[in-house]
Amino acid sequence: MNRRFGVEIEFLATITKDQALASLMAAGIRVETMVYTHDVTPHWKIVNDGSCGYELVSPVLEGERGIEEVRKAATALEAAGATVDRRCGIHVHFDASGMNLKAVKNLFKLWLKFEDVLDTFQPQSRRGNANSYCGSNLEDRITDPSGHRATCQSLFDKIDACKSMTKLGELYPSRYRKLNVQSYFRHQTLEVRHHAGTVEAAKITNWVRLMARMFDAAEAAATVRNRPQDTGFGMTRAKWFFQAIAAKGLTKFYTDRAKKLAA
Repeated sequence: MNRRFGVEIEFLATITKDQALASLMAAGIRVETMVYTHDVTPHWKIVNDGSCGYELVSPVLEGERGIEEVRKAATALEAAGATVDRRCGIHVHFDASGMNLKAVKNLFKLWLKFEDVLDTFQPQSRRGNANSYCGSNLEDRITDPSGHRATCQSLFDKIDACKSMTKLGELYPSRYRKLNVQSYFRHQTLEVRHHAGTVEAAKITNWVRLMARMFDAAEAAATVRNRPQDTGFGMTRAKWFFQAIAAKGLTKFYTDRAKKLAA
């Protein structure tokens, strides 16, 4: 994985900032406690979060070295006793400054086409429009193949009509979407807000990798076609998702996760 990215790890105030800070510093993480700010810093920061307690925000990270930094930070948070509940989330920003409009459109089409599959990797509290902080990019509640296909086609047409990032931003004016375009206008990033709160390193790092594959697929695709009519909904379509984004090495982790969440 060679993309530039950043992560935000929300956790509850069941530990203090000082406890989190001490554990992170002991793990070799350069980190400070700060007042809440959207400013990008050269170090990790712990800030208050109005929805759940605290948030650990990374600096700009890159590639495998960045993945390892995330693993160390999450492990240190867990060691400090940090906990999460359904109010918490994981947000990942990917650098989009070098993406052209076609690639960004492809990314949103891929998301719409496979949001039903992505939902199976998350608990019920992050599916559909269950969470007001990460609403569906499909907007409507979709539960069947024909409704999904029709909604995708309508939104594909609207995306195709966008002649600039500004117009795409007008299509999704709220930042509280699973795939958020509004961060582009502040940070030149595209933000994925879908993942449920966790301090488990494997869950966070694998999610960063999976999302990076989606960005890779969007940049490589000549076009993104609408989903077929007759391929089911949710987990039954997972194999097409993994093929579409070339997710070799991640398939077992997410297949097992979907089965566990469905049990």
